[in-house]
Amino acid sequence: MVEPIGAKAVTTQDRLVVPVAASAQTAKAAAHPSEAAAKQLELSALAFDFGKQAPVESKRVEQVRQAVRDGSYPLFPETIADRMLALKLYWSPKK
Repeated sequence: MVEPIGAKAVTTQDRLVVPVAASAQTAKAAAHPSEAAAKQLELSALAFDFGKQAPVESKRVEQVRQAVRDGSYPLFPETIADRMLALKLYWSPKK
């Protein structure tokens, strides 16, 4: 008989379950993490710390704020309009 096309239900009889015992080498590696594993943990911790806050240059932010306050920040209406249209049309003006 030909099986129909589509998703096939998987039953427990279709799966082969084999018990696996931990080897001595695996137990030793778990007890003493390797240098590579320790380095990976360190990098993961660094990535987590960097993800806590956005990389913001406070000095640059204050310069822009001051320029906006005193009216010296350059505004180009054409550029603003182009970027708004690009955003609306999901288009990149850099291309």
